[in-house]
Amino acid sequence: MYRKTLLASALALFLTPALHAAGLLEVYQDAVKQDAELAVERARLEASRAQVKQAGSYLLPQVNASGTFSRTDASNLPNKVNNTNLTLSAQQALINGEAWYGKNAAKAAFNAAEAGYLDAEQNLLLRVSETYFNVLRAEDNLRSSEAEEQAIKRQLDQAQEQYDVGLISITNVLEARAAYDGARAARIGTEAALMISYEDLEQITGTRYEKIDSLNAKLPVVAPVPNNRQAWVDQALTSSLALQAARAGLKASEESLKAKRSKHLPNLGLFAEYSDDSDLPNQYKGTKGYDRTVFGIRADLEIYGGGRTSAAILEGSAALDEARSSEELAKRQVLQKTRSLFTQVSTDVLAVQARELAIKSSESALEATRTGYEVGTRNIVDVLNAERSLWGARRDYDAARYNYVINQLRLKRVAGSLVEKDLQELNSWLVKVQN
Repeated sequence: MYRKTLLASALALFLTPALHAAGLLEVYQDAVKQDAELAVERARLEASRAQVKQAGSYLLPQVNASGTFSRTDASNLPNKVNNTNLTLSAQQALINGEAWYGKNAAKAAFNAAEAGYLDAEQNLLLRVSETYFNVLRAEDNLRSSEAEEQAIKRQLDQAQEQYDVGLISITNVLEARAAYDGARAARIGTEAALMISYEDLEQITGTRYEKIDSLNAKLPVVAPVPNNRQAWVDQALTSSLALQAARAGLKASEESLKAKRSKHLPNLGLFAEYSDDSDLPNQYKGTKGYDRTVFGIRADLEIYGGGRTSAAILEGSAALDEARSSEELAKRQVLQKTRSLFTQVSTDVLAVQARELAIKSSESALEATRTGYEVGTRNIVDVLNAERSLWGARRDYDAARYNYVINQLRLKRVAGSLVEKDLQELNSWLVKVQN
């Protein structure tokens, strides 16, 4: 949480009355409304949906109407002649390979866009969580840095008092002061890091937060469920949205190539046309004219189009090769990420346990070093090093817990199983901050 430090003073210049405290779920809900990346994917999905309708329209009836009015004034005519023409035509494709496969390609492209949008939703869940817990990580770092600075300051004050009464040399005071200056500089750096982390959160949500809920120290740190790497790999190969998008893209390329090749095939369709054509010599004489109705079957076949179709087929073949490679690359990436993240989460569980033990060991070591310093068997450098070791161990423990939480979410995302419920569960392990 924010403290009355240089950080709070700097933020006060920019903060507005809209500031408020929030938990993980509230931050995510703000991000859903404001995140620009998700808005981009949503727009792409709607554009792809419209393209499916466009592609399908070529297989539906096509009805057109046209009309003309003309006036003829010729030397061989006694009067000016007005001519009115109205034409109504309709066509219905019976066999049109390009339109049929084009529609299939558009559907496959829509499936790819839909998978991309769902993947963007999962990515937003992950980005919000990563940014949220990075803020908490920065707050813990600041808290540890402040405590370390205060501990070393007490050590400096003690050294100064001992020097003033002649118990130790000036070297001990200088060593303590150097350590204090280093701790103070580190604390200033962590203040800046915390401010930046809040700005990162604002970038996703469009909202400034005064503080966010902290992570409960009792959060259970357990192995992935199921605790079987192959089970996660199998799920990823089935449910990974990135892989689904790549597979749909491959299908779209296959159908698009079929559509291009179909231009070498004949098209067959029904047509009907009604035309009314009337000549009006003038407004006083009788009207003469005729109407016509035509219907039948029309066949079209491209004989030669300047090599355009052949070039389009070559382009489609290259695009299909690219899509195949992209699908294979996506599969390999999913396999590699799933395996490595499962291993990482399993390692994180052990790391949290080890870091917790390291804190206890560092506390005991510091206590022993302080006792040795008091009886003269240790010097102040030993004490300062022990202080740094303890606070370093606490920072490492905090980092291990946040790494565990984030890597759990990353594993679920690469496997395609990350949902809002996962954030709700994490949110239940947050501790409300006090204003």
